[in-house]
Order: sequence, then C-alpha cells, then structure tokens
Amino acid sequence: MDLVQLFLFILLIQYGVGETTGENDTKSLIESYENNLNTSIALGKNDRVLVDTWTVEFQVKRVNITTKYRLQMTRHKEHNFKPADYNLKWGGCVDLHRKEIRRSERNYYNHETDCLKSVSALDSDKRRSVDQVEKEIRKWRKSYRYLVNLCDINNLNDKEGAQNCLVEYMERDKFSQVIERLVIIKLEVMGDLYLHYTTSLTNLDECLKKQLSRYLDRVRAIMDVLNKCYDL
Repeated sequence: MDLVQLFLFILLIQYGVGETTGENDTKSLIESYENNLNTSIALGKNDRVLVDTWTVEFQVKRVNITTKYRLQMTRHKEHNFKPADYNLKWGGCVDLHRKEIRRSERNYYNHETDCLKSVSALDSDKRRSVDQVEKEIRKWRKSYRYLVNLCDINNLNDKEGAQNCLVEYMERDKFSQVIERLVIIKLEVMGDLYLHYTTSLTNLDECLKKQLSRYLDRVRAIMDVLNKCYDL
C-alpha cells in the first residue's frame, strides 16, 4: 500500500465509514446516516484536491522524463555532427546525408509524441471514473436530504416520528448501505487513478529509452556511411 492509499485508508477509519454503535435503535442509526453523509463530504473535498495535485505532479514528472531523453538525444547529435569538427571533405559528406540525419531526428520526435500519447491515453477515463462515483455519492446525499425533509413534513412537531420514518425508508430499501459501498468504490477508483499515474511514468521511461536506443542505432549507421564517404 503506497502512502496516498494509506492516507485514504486512515481517513476512512478516522471518519468511521459505515460504523455504528452496535445498538439497533433509531438514534444510533440516525447517527450512522449522518456520519456517512459527513464522511462522503470530507472524502469528496479531499479527493478533489488529490486529483488536482496528482494531475499537476505527474504531468511535471512526465515532462522531466521526456526532457531527460531528449537531452541525451541532442547531446549525442551535437557530439557526432559538431560543425567545429568539419573539414571540407567531412562537411561534404555530412551535407550528402543531412536528410538521413534530419529524418532520424524527426522519427525520434514522432515516436516521443507516440510515447506520451500512449501513457496519457487513460488519464481521462480514470478521472472520469472518479467523477462518476462522486456524482453517485452526491445523488445519494440529495436523496437522503429529500427523505429527511419528507419525514419532517409528514411528522410535524413529532421528532421521534420523523426519525422513525427516516429509519424505515433507509433500512427497508437498504439505502443506508449504498453510501458505504459508494465510499469504498470511491477509494478504489482513487487508488486506480494513482496507480495509473505511477505506472505511466515507468511506461514512459521504458518507451523513450527504447526510442533513444533506436535513434542511436540509426545515427551509428549514418556515421558508418559518413566514415566510408570520408575515406573515398
């Protein structure tokens, strides 16, 4: 379990999702409903901050990985084709193969773009899953408040009757269990989102490493041809 998942788990325990006193009475049930309501609100606020933070954090990390390999590619290019090293014959050979050199660079940048697209392809889907569960939780809160108001209206000046009415609605349709399952699902999709982001960094690094290796192979082949050209 990573630190973020551990934090979410501790938060879940702290607020006591689905926790009841063990007393099967109206008061304890009402308290559990309110506890679940407040927990869902707290988790929703926390999750929104986390998602925004992760989005920025991992985007920066992806840029750093991309920059690392691009710098390696550029340094190698400058080392092999530095203008200061040219003499007339060498310069002529380079000119003859400049298209191959530029083509190799374009190929690297094109594949770099493909790598970035590949690792970010699921970003929206994973965030959408989080948003969808949060939307269902908001629907639950809205329905719960509707039932509270309905029971209050139907039992004016009768607090006990209103509470009994609410418990009857909640327990008959097992409505009280829905929010508990939704909060657990929310934690799971948040964990999936974080795992996706961390995995994407490894995948991006491996993808760019492979493309850099291919680029270097192409450069070596060009250099072999240039050396033969120089020797003519």
